[in-house]
Order: sequence, then C-alpha cells, then structure tokens
Amino acid sequence: MKIYLAGERAQISTSSALRRVGGEAVASIWTKHVRRRLFSFYYHGLEGQNFEKDPDTGLSTAIEDSIKFGWDLFLDSGAFTAFTKGVQIPEREYAIYINKCAKRNIWTVCSSLDAIGKDIEAARKSYKYFRYLHRKAGLDVKPVFHVREPDNVLRAYLDEGHEYILIGGMVPESTRDLRELLDHFWMKYLTNADGTAKVKVHGFGLTDAQLMFRYPWHSVDSSSWLMTGIFGSCMFRKPGERKLKKVVFSEESPQARKAKGWHYSTMTAREIDEVNEWVAPYGVTCEQLSQHYSFRDVVNAAVFQSLEEWGTDRFTDTQLRITDAAEEMYGDGFQIASEEDW
Repeated sequence: MKIYLAGERAQISTSSALRRVGGEAVASIWTKHVRRRLFSFYYHGLEGQNFEKDPDTGLSTAIEDSIKFGWDLFLDSGAFTAFTKGVQIPEREYAIYINKCAKRNIWTVCSSLDAIGKDIEAARKSYKYFRYLHRKAGLDVKPVFHVREPDNVLRAYLDEGHEYILIGGMVPESTRDLRELLDHFWMKYLTNADGTAKVKVHGFGLTDAQLMFRYPWHSVDSSSWLMTGIFGSCMFRKPGERKLKKVVFSEESPQARKAKGWHYSTMTAREIDEVNEWVAPYGVTCEQLSQHYSFRDVVNAAVFQSLEEWGTDRFTDTQLRITDAAEEMYGDGFQIASEEDW
C-alpha cells in the first residue's frame, strides 16, 4: 500500500523552509524518510492562492522541491476544500494545469474533478467532470466515487474498465458507519473470490488505522501526520511490534493538554528512556519535539510513511470479525488524526 502525505503548512512546504525553522536536522528527516506526497490543485494551482511559486516554471516551490527529490506525487483537485470555502474550481483551468504538468511527467496519479454531495445529482456532476477531462481533454485522470453515492455509480466505473478508482466522501463519516460502507463496497464489488482487489483503489483522507489496514488499498492519503503534530504529539512504532504509541510533547495548546496518551513532562525515568530510544533514530531530541512543531511534523511524517508495510493484500469475510483484535494491534484505541481523539 502506498501512503501519500497530504496537508498544507507553508512553513514545511520545502526542505529549505524546514531548514530555516528547524535547522539541518529537521530538513534531513524530511528528505530521508518522505517518499510520497499529495498536493491539492486548490492550494498549489488555482489562481489567487498564496503558496510561493517558482518564477521559472510557475509551479509551487513545494512541488518543485518534491520533484527534485524524485518523490511519488499525487494530484488531488481539492474539490472538498474548495467546497468548504464556497469556491468552485473551473474544470477548464484544472485541465490546463494537468496538461501543463503532463509535459514534465510530474504526477503518478491525477484525480478527476469531483462534485461534493451525497445524492445522484452530485454523482452525475462528478461523472460529467470526469468525461470532460478524460474524454474531451484527453487527460489521464482517475474517477472519484463517493461512499454515499448509489452503488450503480461504482458499478458504472468498473463496467467501463477503469483500472484505478478513487474513493472519497469519507472524512465526514463516523468510523462505524464508514466501516459498514467500505465492507459493503469491498466485499460486493472490489474484490475477487480470494479477497484480492479487482482494481487499484485509493482512499481519500483516511484517518482511522483499522480502516487503513483492513482493506487491500493500492494507495491512501491523509493529513494525520500533520494534525498529530499540530496538537503537540508524535506517534511512534514500537520496536518489534505492530503497534503505534502516541506521546504528547507540547503543553502550549489546550488540545495538547487534553490529548490521550503519554505526556513526556509527566513520564517516569524509565518511560523517558524508552521514548528517547524511539526518538534517537531521527537525529532529534525529545526537548526539541516539545519546543517546536517542525520537529514533530517531520518525525510524524517519517513514521506515517513507514506504515506502508502494514498494508494488506486482501479482504475476506473473516476480517468482518477483527474489530476487537484490531484495537489491541494498533494500540491505545489509536486513531491517527481525528480531532475527536483529543
């Protein structure tokens, strides 16, 4: 499973920006451990957005920096963000941007422009966008299906022979409801008899660890690594275990003081020694993690990127009964980045 790091924060958009705010240690963690990033056209391509642009290419410096390191890049239209801000993304402007980038072969995956909503009208509008970009403009974009759209929309994309389908509309859903929806779609439409995936499937905005590793996703994205750092914490993989542990370092925000998990400031000497061992491979200290978000952000990015090996290659009916076991596996009822966890 591929994990694309999503999320926007101007201060960590490039290695040079990280170097300015956190020094060489922070920049080196970023460039050594990150392999994949998701960028939003809304932020990095739509006219009027304030992300710094490269004067020679016109692309954002964050994208140019990622190209320099040879990372695997995913382009999302940013339709959901635009919807929350009351902005409409022009399909023609999006098409021009993709076509411009295609000349340099920048993107591994480009999402189609989608319409946000739960009813059939939103699904029809999403398909209209896809037809325009894919057929009329001749662009290699992947269709987007939302979990509250009718089943026949997903069937239509499968019947048309699309080999990579992107699933969205998951962010507003509760974990329980989303698990029921995804179980249905994977079991009925997306898997072969042996539980392997029929096509490549991407999950937009996945935040729950159980759902991320429950299905044979080809790829997922999330801003969880960024949200965890914003709220003063870091997540770590316990050595030798398939388990995550969250540690709160910052006490500067009310969210951090309320967060579940270990608090570095109140740990015993033994616990501090254990956490110091988790932190050491990244070349930073726990004190630094408590003092500035940039250290937390890059450590979370590195840990989150390393979770790719936990992906599964199949989904079967036996997995419908693993909920209780999964809670122990992923540690402390760990939900990677839901604000409800704080």
